[in-house]
Amino acid sequence: MANYAVMPSIRFEDVEGALAFYTDVLGFTHRRGTVEEGNVALEFGDASVMIEGAGTFYSPAYNEAIRARMGGASPNALYMEAADLDALYATVQATNAKVIDPLAAREWGQSEFTVEDPGGNWLTFWNAGKNS
Repeated sequence: MANYAVMPSIRFEDVEGALAFYTDVLGFTHRRGTVEEGNVALEFGDASVMIEGAGTFYSPAYNEAIRARMGGASPNALYMEAADLDALYATVQATNAKVIDPLAAREWGQSEFTVEDPGGNWLTFWNAGKNS
């Protein structure tokens, strides 16, 4: 049986700013793609995410469709496990990123926090072994 993976794609008007947020603030690793292309794949442990915007990677019609969908509040949220939740949270706080829900132990047995990215998407980082 083949293995399949899901790679969420999050769109931004400012791909360069989003790339900086995901790599510098959250610690994602740049896997492939460029800001100019408007298509950058990132990794965070075993998780993958793609940040996209209008660029050279897509056709003019697809770029226009991307632009038409920008600007509204995102209804999406991503949940990602983080090995060192305390260190990641400290980094997020040091950069003054918008924390939606602070780091805390939850009644369901994990600790987590939620931060908003530059496009308004909510990212919840969690760890079941950590009880902050």
